[in-house]
Amino acid sequence: MTAGDNEKFEQFAAILTTELLDRTRKSLELLTPEEQPAAKLPFALTPSFQEIYAELVRVGIFPVLLSRRPVRAIVGDVDWPRDGRDYLLTVLDDRSNAVFTAWDYAWDALWDERKVGADSGASAPAKKKGFFASLFGRKAKPETKTAEQSGEGDVMAGLYTMLNEQAERRGYLPLFHDDIKVLKGLVRVKPARIFKAWKEINQYHHQEFYLSGQDQAKPGVTSECLQKWHYNLPDRIGEFLVLKAAVDMEFVNKPFLGKYIRQSARTQEEAEKGMPYLATYWKSMNQSAAAQG
Repeated sequence: MTAGDNEKFEQFAAILTTELLDRTRKSLELLTPEEQPAAKLPFALTPSFQEIYAELVRVGIFPVLLSRRPVRAIVGDVDWPRDGRDYLLTVLDDRSNAVFTAWDYAWDALWDERKVGADSGASAPAKKKGFFASLFGRKAKPETKTAEQSGEGDVMAGLYTMLNEQAERRGYLPLFHDDIKVLKGLVRVKPARIFKAWKEINQYHHQEFYLSGQDQAKPGVTSECLQKWHYNLPDRIGEFLVLKAAVDMEFVNKPFLGKYIRQSARTQEEAEKGMPYLATYWKSMNQSAAAQG
């Protein structure tokens, strides 16, 4: 690339990085409960996770994303300092755009366990080791090798394993393996949509439980509103919003949550599979939470 092309790409990269970091940070902040939880929170709903997530995106995701040819092609003839953000938002409104595809690719590359052959000489595993060392302050710990793996070099802990070590150390619920859907899905959710959902849930909770007479909403509207957003937001995002309500809203207590889970799933097994964080939190809620309201 010429000097002008390099400058234009750097302008594009800066706008893209800022937009995606802001979008995901705001979404995580909106999903994080503000009150004292009655049981362990999922690691993904804590301020400490927000910090790790932002660093993950900066160090582990963007370099891969920006290296992808379809993403670099977006630079085009746009005047990025003047029109860049508006143009980028039109690109991101296409849910199958090159940025989201490259974003998913980068997350998948970090998430799973990877075998690192002693003679592979590949640059990606080396970069990955350096990435984990910079993020977690140490090198990824090799797993115990089986007889079949003995000649294949080390097996490096993937991001999933490393994050769960952090969750355990800090006293939070560990991630589930398919939470990769959450980490990838965040970029597709506009914070304004989560804000709208939470505002609506708050409104119905207030009308149902704090007003009286003609101003009082009919029983069950809070639960109906929670179900609406639970299933209209991407994987786990809706579940996290219900969990936030369980922490921050006085009357979304243990009996309310138990009824909500029963109404949202045909069996306990289905509930634990479809909304594992909610089911785990509900079972762990202390008895004082059950006595409220």
